[in-house]
Amino acid sequence: MVGLPDVMPLGPGDPRRIGPYRVLGLLGKGGMSSVYLARRLTENTDPDATSRPGRTETGPLVAVKVIDEDLAQLPAFRERFRREARAARRVARFCTAEVLDVDVAAPRPYLVTEFIDGPTLGTAVEQSGPLPPAELERLAVSVASALTAIHAAGVIHRDLKPGNIMLSRSGWRVIDFGICRPLDDATNITVGRLGTPVFMAPEQARDLPATTATDVHAWGAIVTFAATGRPPFGEPSLMELLRRVMHDPPDLTGLPAALRPVVARAFAKDPARRPPARELLLGLMDVAAEADATAEPAELDGEATQQLPIGTAALLPLAPPGAGRRPAPSPPAGQAPPPAPTPPPASPPAPLTPPAPWATPEPPLQAQQPQDPRSTVTRLADLADRARPWVRKLPDLRRHRS
Repeated sequence: MVGLPDVMPLGPGDPRRIGPYRVLGLLGKGGMSSVYLARRLTENTDPDATSRPGRTETGPLVAVKVIDEDLAQLPAFRERFRREARAARRVARFCTAEVLDVDVAAPRPYLVTEFIDGPTLGTAVEQSGPLPPAELERLAVSVASALTAIHAAGVIHRDLKPGNIMLSRSGWRVIDFGICRPLDDATNITVGRLGTPVFMAPEQARDLPATTATDVHAWGAIVTFAATGRPPFGEPSLMELLRRVMHDPPDLTGLPAALRPVVARAFAKDPARRPPARELLLGLMDVAAEADATAEPAELDGEATQQLPIGTAALLPLAPPGAGRRPAPSPPAGQAPPPAPTPPPASPPAPLTPPAPWATPEPPLQAQQPQDPRSTVTRLADLADRARPWVRKLPDLRRHRS
């Protein structure tokens, strides 16, 4: 398709219609399913709208995941797909691909999610190299948020990798719940090894059941890959890779120092010692807060628009009257200076007007000592923000007065 280079043309064995969806191209094939780009068809009942009444394409592009025909004949696999679809619908939509539709009773059961038009993390790193620090932090927070939502719905992703993380217009999103499994699922159908070896956790290498801690380990591997452009345990032979995953520490060279403690905890060999996804998210917030606290002040820029630390504008002394005016020119030699202007008579003070009933009187600055010491800083920052537009206008006011 034009504008969608990652969409492959349909082959002889690919369907042209899936339920009410018209298939437009192939997005990818896995060991158990195929994913197609499609658009929903609706019945056109208005004869004046087109010369050929019938089904018309409508709505946004979607991704339709269809299980393979052979697996669709297995009752156990069809039941597993039904459980997965039900679990996927419980996942919150932020930082993930939203589940839009599902049909478990179809000859080939399918799951419909929103289509994310953007590169995968793997493609982005391959084309542009490791992510810069700010983008790396956004990726780490987005994937940790997605895992928090996925785990809260009682689901394990089990195959978190750069190919399942996409950069959408709204940020990084986690996709592909094809081998997700509800936490209470006691059955397992082995169709190859579930999981990508270079991002596999030690318990997966030992062929033990995956848990939410398995996804946390994959999160650490993904952040390391995005920061360095290489997997945390290298790319040796399969047997050597499994040995490193089970016994060796990961190579975190090149990972920003601020992120290293959080990522290192995710690589704990014992799943019980890894932090849950929610704790990862809180740890990343602490990293961001420490970075803001140690950031250097911005350089001064301009005559009256210099950037001051937040909250300091309210602490500056007010300039005396006339401080912004230019001095009056000196009289020519031999000429007496002009007499000083006579000040106008003082007018009587205006009577006090009672406040309107809907007006809320502003509390005094020292009414009481706030319990949270940050509230004072917040108040000073608010005063600084109010004064900033007037500071920017000082050059214009000076020219006007002169």
